[in-house]
Amino acid sequence: MTVNPYKIDTHRNVHIHYYMSVSSTMDIARNMAQSKCPTNTVIIAKQQHCGRGRMQRQWQSVQGGLYMTWVVRPRLNVQHCFAYTFTAALAIVKTLEQIFNINAHVKWPNDVLVDSRKIAGILTETQFENNQFTYLNIGIGMNVNNHIETNAFHAISIQDIVQTKVDLDLVIQILCENLLMQFTDIHVDHVLELWKKHNCTLGKNVRIVFLDQTIEGQAMNVNHEGALIIKHIDGHLETINYGDCIIPGFNISSS
Repeated sequence: MTVNPYKIDTHRNVHIHYYMSVSSTMDIARNMAQSKCPTNTVIIAKQQHCGRGRMQRQWQSVQGGLYMTWVVRPRLNVQHCFAYTFTAALAIVKTLEQIFNINAHVKWPNDVLVDSRKIAGILTETQFENNQFTYLNIGIGMNVNNHIETNAFHAISIQDIVQTKVDLDLVIQILCENLLMQFTDIHVDHVLELWKKHNCTLGKNVRIVFLDQTIEGQAMNVNHEGALIIKHIDGHLETINYGDCIIPGFNISSS
C-alpha cells in the first residue's frame, strides 16, 4: 500500500490509501470506517478481484479503470443520503468536461453516461444510529483505459472516446479535488438543481425493474429525497425510491 501518491491538497485532510490489487475498495473502506478512520478517507486500487455494483452485480475491475471508495461522516439527515450519490455523479461529469471536454449526463439513480453509454457507476453503503450517519461510503467505478468485455450493457471508456490512452493519475487527481470540494459543503437543493440540469432521465419513458415486477411510465421529476416520480399511462403518479431504471433505446440498467 502507498499513502497519497497524488498531488491533492493534503492540508485539507484527505487521507488516500492506494493499493495495487484488492478484493473490493468497498470492503476495505467498510473495515476502515468501522475502525473509526477519519472522514475523507479514500481507498483507491488499480484493480479489484470482487468489484461489485448495485444488487451485488459484478463490476469488471481490470487494470486501466478507476476504482475508488470515499468515506465520509455526514451531518445530513439520513433521508438525504442520495445527495452524496448525486454529488459524486456530478463530480464525474465535471471532471470529464474539465480534462477532456466530454459532455456527460447523469442517469437516475447512480450512473454517468456519455452518448447513452455507461462510463461510470456509483455504489453507496451506510451505517447509522438514531437517524444519524455513522459513516457513508461512496464507491466509484469509472471506465478510463480499460476495455469492457461484456454485452450486458452498452459501456464506453474515456480511451474509447478520445482514441488514445489517457493519464489515469490525472483523472484521479482532478476527480478527488472535485469530490472534496463538493462533499465539503453539500446543500440538497443545490445538488438537485445541478442533477436535473445534467440528467438524461427526466422526460423519458422508463421501465423500473424490481426483483418481482416491472413498472413503466414517464419520468417526471426527482423529489427532495432523491426518489423518482413517474407518471403512468392512466395519469397517476408513483414515487420510486429504488430499482433499476431502464430507458428504452439506451439499453442500460443501473449497476
